[in-house]
Amino acid sequence: MLQLDERPATRTPPARLWRNYYHIYRVLHLGRLGWVFPSIQAGPDTFPTQEIAEQHARAIIAAINPPGRWLMDLAGIYPEGGAPN
Repeated sequence: MLQLDERPATRTPPARLWRNYYHIYRVLHLGRLGWVFPSIQAGPDTFPTQEIAEQHARAIIAAINPPGRWLMDLAGIYPEGGAPN
């Protein structure tokens, strides 16, 4: 019969740090980041898990956006070294 060679299993290690990316809609002054202009900006902090990063992003967006208006939104949560397209 056919002899099939086993392929080596390639496994990528899980992400160790996660970073939030925000879509900024207006010019804002955001404390540690300084002045940011409309674009996609990386958040200043990294987080050990994706869930913690998402909780932090929701808190930031709720604190910055006034009721009924959007000054910024979450563009995504990516592993450190990765970036949004």
